[in-house]
Amino acid sequence: MIKLFWNTHNQQKTITDDKNIKKQDSIDYKWGIYHKKNSDIWIYEILQKIKYNVIDSEKNLEKGDILIIVDSNPEKKIELYNKLKLICSKILLFHLGDEAGSYDLSQIYNKCNYILRTFCSNKYFKNDRVKCIPLGYKSGISDRQKKNSKYKWAFTGTPHKSSRHDLLFQFSDIKPFFCHKTEKFNTKIISVDEMSEVLSSTEFIPCPNGFFHPETYRLYEALQCGCVPIVENAYKYYDRLFPDNPFIKVDKWIEAKPVIKGWSNDQIKKKQEECKNWWRSYKIDLQEMVKNKIFQ
Repeated sequence: MIKLFWNTHNQQKTITDDKNIKKQDSIDYKWGIYHKKNSDIWIYEILQKIKYNVIDSEKNLEKGDILIIVDSNPEKKIELYNKLKLICSKILLFHLGDEAGSYDLSQIYNKCNYILRTFCSNKYFKNDRVKCIPLGYKSGISDRQKKNSKYKWAFTGTPHKSSRHDLLFQFSDIKPFFCHKTEKFNTKIISVDEMSEVLSSTEFIPCPNGFFHPETYRLYEALQCGCVPIVENAYKYYDRLFPDNPFIKVDKWIEAKPVIKGWSNDQIKKKQEECKNWWRSYKIDLQEMVKNKIFQ
């Protein structure tokens, strides 16, 4: 039997008096809860072509089960993965998080038959057992299918790097636009309903790099809502992750100004349709690939 076990919110607490370790445990727990709340619909969409039973504990596993486990910080759960290896005939791990890529995951990955992980890095691009998958969109984000665009561009998030400050400076004279700045990640953010309304009413979404990694949810939320993403072309990351992607790519934000200001409605609609079709096709191919990994 195929079973799905969402385990990101089950974090191991280290028995210690070290304040730094306790602080990190607290951070890991908060991220685990965040993934459970905000990534579930994206993961369920990837698994759309597979029938499975949802379990809430490894105690619900039986000998020979095929397990799909969604987890974060698995490097702290070696005992669990040793147990899963003994019980399950196959383990497919969705590894969420690990933005900085700073952990040795070999002990965990070696216990799994196949791994799908977010935040790709060089060591995983050509790994036969590890597939890099998109961060996806925040649960609840959806295209409201507005007929007319209200905004030329939109940005919501934290301007924590010089690139983001430059983005806001370069585009400030392109109106109308929507901008909601926050002091730090996931603090005083707008609701997913309001975000969906904004995205569905916007033509272009500039997608600057994240804090540690080029990827952010912003790109996939833009695709999900039919916008044209403009990505920062650091290290040609997106060309490596998605070789046939239709995104507009820039090295400096000033390069995007002629596009946002000067493209005709026909050019914008053509690129929106191209992005929408690519994203739909990519998700279907990803669903098929995961299905094949489970049943091969």
